[in-house]
Amino acid sequence: MLQGTSQKFRGGCLMLVRDTEGAVGFLGTAFLVHGSGYLLTAAHLVSKPEGLLVVATASGDAYQPMTFDRVSAIPVSIVQRDIVHDVALLKMEQEIAIGVPDDFLGSGANVRPGASLMSLGYAFGHEQLHTALSIGSFASAKIRSPNDTRLILFDTMVQDGDTGGPLIHVSDGHIVGIVSGRFEPAEVVRGSADWERRPARDTNISFAVDIDYGVALMRAAGLFEHD
Repeated sequence: MLQGTSQKFRGGCLMLVRDTEGAVGFLGTAFLVHGSGYLLTAAHLVSKPEGLLVVATASGDAYQPMTFDRVSAIPVSIVQRDIVHDVALLKMEQEIAIGVPDDFLGSGANVRPGASLMSLGYAFGHEQLHTALSIGSFASAKIRSPNDTRLILFDTMVQDGDTGGPLIHVSDGHIVGIVSGRFEPAEVVRGSADWERRPARDTNISFAVDIDYGVALMRAAGLFEHD
């Protein structure tokens, strides 16, 4: 089941980078949510709209080189940004025919503590590892932050590069969250719209925001016109 979940979503997981005067810097992970080139990621990764690009890398079963000398980068723009809940909706700026799975967006409401989960992301993108990692975990708890954001805690020590990637509910193959970082109770949210991003303790607990916040941005952008 874990293998099938990984194969279903790895191809839609992309590196998020920024081009600043010819110098490309890795930011984190974004993932496709619509065939017209829309993606979701963490809002704090895209605080500046300039020079944003996504890069697709190989997602097959073969052994891949750690770093690719040449990649194809696609410019993206920010469509919607929810700073309070740390979610952003992006769109590729060039027309590309993209296939996405049917019925793949779920809700954090369907996750129960102990459920099997999988996160996908470019965990070591900051170290030039151009491969998305599939990491299995279990749901540890569901909590509300001081600003009432719904969070899913899971027992994996995510890396900075995982941020912005999808958290998947393995039993039904639905994306239920957007990875936001390692869980540090004192530093997650201080009761305002400002998300603290200080180095967390060496905890093996991480957290994702409920995918419902991302779906709300998609709905506001008119991506569910037939609902």
